[in-house]
Amino acid sequence: MSFEIKWHQNFYGISWAYEKDRLVVSTVFEDKKEAIIISNEIKDWSEKFTRMTIVERDNGEYSICCYQDPQISKNGKNIGLYRTGMPQSGGYEQVKSMIVEKSPLLQIAYAADITNMNTYEQISKLVSMRKCRIISEKDLKRQEFFYEKNADKLNSV
Repeated sequence: MSFEIKWHQNFYGISWAYEKDRLVVSTVFEDKKEAIIISNEIKDWSEKFTRMTIVERDNGEYSICCYQDPQISKNGKNIGLYRTGMPQSGGYEQVKSMIVEKSPLLQIAYAADITNMNTYEQISKLVSMRKCRIISEKDLKRQEFFYEKNADKLNSV
């Protein structure tokens, strides 16, 4: 069994919302077919083993990494979501304290037009993230962030 994660990076960005007394992190895709495929994979994630890591970059940007620990995956399809290059301003600064306070929910969304909120469509159910951490870029060197480091390496190639 492989413990490698297939990283999906083809999403436009993050949309923040608040639902059921928790922050919702929506990864917004412009490709509906891809959003549906990913949604079908994450619906079976075990709440006990889900992870969300936000990496605050030295250059004022942040990266987000979401996955289920591949060591417990039942179907052998280990996927994760990873995106970098988003500014640590605006929406992120507003929600950072909520992320620290209580782990957010993850959702896959589709937008026919990313500039128009009326075209946004929820694709997946809300998936609870068991562990949510905000770390600095230098923390990627630590062993506990093995998967985050691998996603980051793939992105920088």
